[in-house]
Amino acid sequence: MLSPTRSSAQTILKAVVTTASTVIQESTRTITEQKEESIDADDSEPSKKKFKDDTEVEVETSVTTQTTTTTTQIRPRPLKKRKVCVSFGYCGAGYFGLQRNAKDKVHRTIEDELVEALVKVDAIPQAHADDMSKMAFQRAARTDKGVSAVANLVSLKLSPLENLTELVNEQLPKQIRMFGVKRVAASFNSKNSCDARTYIYILPTYAFCPIEEITSESYRVTSEILQLIKDVSNEYLGSHNFHNFTSGKKFTDPSARRHIFSINIADPFIEENVEFTIITIKGQSFMLHQIRKMISLIIAIVRGIASRDTIQQAYNADKIDVPKAPPLGLVLEKLHYDRYDKKFGKDGQHEALTWEQAETEIKKFKEDIIIPHIIKKEITDKSMFSWLFFGPMLSRYEHTSPYFSIVTYIIPTLLGRLRHLPFVQKILDNTLMNELDDDDDENGGDE
Repeated sequence: MLSPTRSSAQTILKAVVTTASTVIQESTRTITEQKEESIDADDSEPSKKKFKDDTEVEVETSVTTQTTTTTTQIRPRPLKKRKVCVSFGYCGAGYFGLQRNAKDKVHRTIEDELVEALVKVDAIPQAHADDMSKMAFQRAARTDKGVSAVANLVSLKLSPLENLTELVNEQLPKQIRMFGVKRVAASFNSKNSCDARTYIYILPTYAFCPIEEITSESYRVTSEILQLIKDVSNEYLGSHNFHNFTSGKKFTDPSARRHIFSINIADPFIEENVEFTIITIKGQSFMLHQIRKMISLIIAIVRGIASRDTIQQAYNADKIDVPKAPPLGLVLEKLHYDRYDKKFGKDGQHEALTWEQAETEIKKFKEDIIIPHIIKKEITDKSMFSWLFFGPMLSRYEHTSPYFSIVTYIIPTLLGRLRHLPFVQKILDNTLMNELDDDDDENGGDE
């Protein structure tokens, strides 16, 4: 028989156990109900995220004492930018050269048009357009005011978009065309990776008319003169010090030494009763105004204004002031990336920068837009004729020809007295504009 004390203790212990069991069961039931409510709430009212259209949806959370409203915003992940190169061509008429100055809102350039088109199609953000270093922007060859390019190239980082070429061309004027975009290696630099550049210069053949003959648009170059042009041009081949063919370079500056691979003179052709030819020059790289000065000196020697050994003298330390030929006929035709293509062109990740797929379009742009513009403007404005008789050409060299006084005094004097005639006034105006254009171009750098 249990004692009263022991019986009382057992009763108390039983009560404690029963109470604890009840508490545990209640707690378990509460947790289960809360989980079920949470699941139901998630199924019936899923949280919404913010997508590209910037729509926002409120997510309501119920609490025992109050209701709070929160807004969840998730930014879309931007497309990863890739380093690419862009091939494009342009007619330089009406633009202040290629290079962009984001702070200059007055002087419109080719890069202004290209960069703004890339912004419009969301290939680059506006912040990168304002500060082009943010997209690692680099041009292969800078061209001066009025100079055109059949196919130039820039490298930059942008968001890869489908049909990017077509989208950009819809935003560009017809005289600027984008031909394609290709992904390039991270180490690629459109300027430094370029092995060579090919330029052409289109000019009327009367520019080579001997000084003792009457210069006019009816002039037709003879086979002897054409051979002389080729012989004089060949003196540029190889590596030479071209410090006299640019601005601000000293003879001792190592960067003044440049290499010319080839020079070709095309057979003459006639457009609107004016005979033209095309000089093609391929070089490793060119300094500011170098090609225009090279063309100018060829013309001076062939015409008999400068002596035949002037080119060789220009390679020496003595300073020779070589004038610049008009900018109208100068065109960047092709860029060469032979070393890059050999290393990366067939690695499975990149393509050779040869643009065969756009060859037809590039040729059409050259023949339908660039060359017709140059020829038409030359015939209309007579910029070469104005430069020959009123430009700096005749005052830069020593002359022994008995006909020199006729060219330098009689003809200018006669035209000066006839300046009231419309065509004479146009010639004089064009000469002045060419001089002003040359002043604007003196800003250093490579072409």
